[in-house]
Amino acid sequence: MSNPKITVVTVTYNAEQFLEKTIKSVIEQDYPNVEYIIIDGSSKDGTIDIIKQYEKYITYWISESDGGIYDAMNKAIDAATGEWINFMNAGDSFVDSTTLEKFISDLNPQTELYNGAINFIVNENQKVTYRPPNRLDKVWTSMPCWHQASFIKTSLMKKYKYSLEYKIAGDHEFYLRCYNNNHKFQFTHRSIANMAAGGLHQQQEKLAKIESMKIIANYAPNIDLVYQSDFYKTLQHINPINNNYLFSTLFVQFYTQIEEFKKSYKKIALYGYGTIGRTIVSMCKDNIEVIVDQNKIVDDALECPIINLEELRLYSYDAVLISVLGREEEIVKSLLKHNVEISKIKTLKLNHA
Repeated sequence: MSNPKITVVTVTYNAEQFLEKTIKSVIEQDYPNVEYIIIDGSSKDGTIDIIKQYEKYITYWISESDGGIYDAMNKAIDAATGEWINFMNAGDSFVDSTTLEKFISDLNPQTELYNGAINFIVNENQKVTYRPPNRLDKVWTSMPCWHQASFIKTSLMKKYKYSLEYKIAGDHEFYLRCYNNNHKFQFTHRSIANMAAGGLHQQQEKLAKIESMKIIANYAPNIDLVYQSDFYKTLQHINPINNNYLFSTLFVQFYTQIEEFKKSYKKIALYGYGTIGRTIVSMCKDNIEVIVDQNKIVDDALECPIINLEELRLYSYDAVLISVLGREEEIVKSLLKHNVEISKIKTLKLNHA
């Protein structure tokens, strides 16, 4: 096919100040085969009015509540019918009308993830900063690329989707999953997108860095690579701490609590199979009856099943232990909705004060 369909997605929430610029950037492309999808999170401002103004150019759009940006992006992945997919945030834009055409012309036959540079714009009156992709030689220390400047095989995105465990850095987790599974990356120094300052990563900078550190810890061949990452170094600059002391304090608390759980509960349903979840399994393997995780995980070394939350009712357990730190309150509410007894829900109590 000489002009494979490209799906461009814009995820919005109360974006009336920024959306029109992005829509125009998409519909002004000179490429002849574009599918445009907008997923709105039930905006309360004038966003829907702007969408309706350009509705004839939009292939598909919805406005409904969602579970965050990656939940909305996954909805777009489900709806996408193009061969390639790009996520262009509200306020961001393609660098010019020939961007999609140039991408297709430059594409290598085996490529599954095509990644370019961004022009980072602080505001309309300041100089644009050119930022090339970090590429794979720094895959364990920084983000290899940005989703605004990436075109990804839609079939690959439908296979993996974005993890809902992360609120800010889910795209980082997706790229590392693709890297660890030997999918084919292609990089170019050509600018793909104009990226506006003030996005979600900047608004919640510390959380974004912490999530990326956790992601590296999950996927890197050596956990010490976390301490070499840009995320760790810049977080240290923002908020320096005595890491050796903090680590030892939290580790003792963690180890002591897991040993107590091991003694107290013979049949544990573990919620979450990330870094902490895997550590818990290694410490009390014989006690883990079942693991609940929202992502489809294959681990041949496990002797217990990994299920979704809806299936938990089919299993017998003495306690549900939540291993996902920072989302305990949200997970407890979800467990209660699925008729898990409050007395059986257990969380880790880690205090670094």
